[in-house]
Amino acid sequence: MKSRAYRSIWAGLFAISLTTPTLALATEAMPWSATNSRELSQPTSSPSRQLAQAASPFTAVRSISHGRSVNALAFSRDGRWLATAGGDGKIRVWNVNALLQGDELNYVRVVITVPAADTYATSLSFSADGRWLVTGTYNGDFRRWDLNACDPHRNTCATDLLQEKEYHGVDTNVGFHPNETLLAGSNYDGTVTLWNWTDRSVAGVLEPETGAQDGSELEGRFSSLAFSNNGRYLAAGTHNKSITFWDFEDDFERVLTIETTFGVETVAFSPDDQRLAYGTLRGIELRGLDYRRKYPRASEPVLLENPSRVNTLLFSPDGRYIFSGDSDGTLALWDVEAEELIGRSDDGQSHDRGILEVTYDPANNLYASGSSDGTVKLWRLR
Repeated sequence: MKSRAYRSIWAGLFAISLTTPTLALATEAMPWSATNSRELSQPTSSPSRQLAQAASPFTAVRSISHGRSVNALAFSRDGRWLATAGGDGKIRVWNVNALLQGDELNYVRVVITVPAADTYATSLSFSADGRWLVTGTYNGDFRRWDLNACDPHRNTCATDLLQEKEYHGVDTNVGFHPNETLLAGSNYDGTVTLWNWTDRSVAGVLEPETGAQDGSELEGRFSSLAFSNNGRYLAAGTHNKSITFWDFEDDFERVLTIETTFGVETVAFSPDDQRLAYGTLRGIELRGLDYRRKYPRASEPVLLENPSRVNTLLFSPDGRYIFSGDSDGTLALWDVEAEELIGRSDDGQSHDRGILEVTYDPANNLYASGSSDGTVKLWRLR
């Protein structure tokens, strides 16, 4: 799930559809840390993992204007709708088929005006059936919107609060557990609230790690959240250089804290849950994950260097590739096995300002990127 130094975004479990065979990752070859609950190490890098010039692997499909900075993106599971949230306090739900057909009159299904007290939405997530859109907002509130009960003339839909806070200036993250029974949201106080989706009751509150390996205090709110694809673990990264794991099969026990070299902007599990990737100001760090003991362990990090901060990323469904967006407005595609860059968006393709979220729609084989320049761009691979 993704985030960045000046805002945070849910990014964790979106997938890319590529017509390449599935790759089985060999965890035995990973250089594992000696500890099983906390790790601190420097990432390794080599010229082959660093910057390279290559033709853009992306074909631009459509560019649309949301208005002000696009803070969050989400496709519905069936690929019919794309939701965007911006700094203008608006949430727009777009008709994906109309976008692909260039049918401008039917681009927008509904525009939702976020309540003034919430300022604007910082994260979005669709329910599995596409009926509900859940938002986390700048003041710490979480609410859900019924897309089957909208009034387009008033720019609103029926809504109810999951949580109301009196924070201001906090970027919340929100996302569903893979089995859709739980919803997770990060809070200003450094905790994560879990709700039962069926009745919206609170299922639990996850506490962060407070002590670092060197005895110092770990501080900071979570910048990003990601569920493992098997649903067992939740990983949360912070700008204060740590990633925490909780085990959902062991009463939400905190089982691993990784102390990272740089602040974490976004975090994601590979589809087989054997790797963890996270974006930093230096690029992308990759770690192998080993679950053969009671507590998971993380390997030493490998750095895929990028010229600017990686704000958002996601894995391909076979785990072979990573798709990322950075603070310069550039998209990049990375080969996980080779640990190297495949290519970047051309200057004429890239956003004018930083990319805050990338996501993928497998139903239409379509990528989307949202930027602080106020635009959303749709892409396919060449």
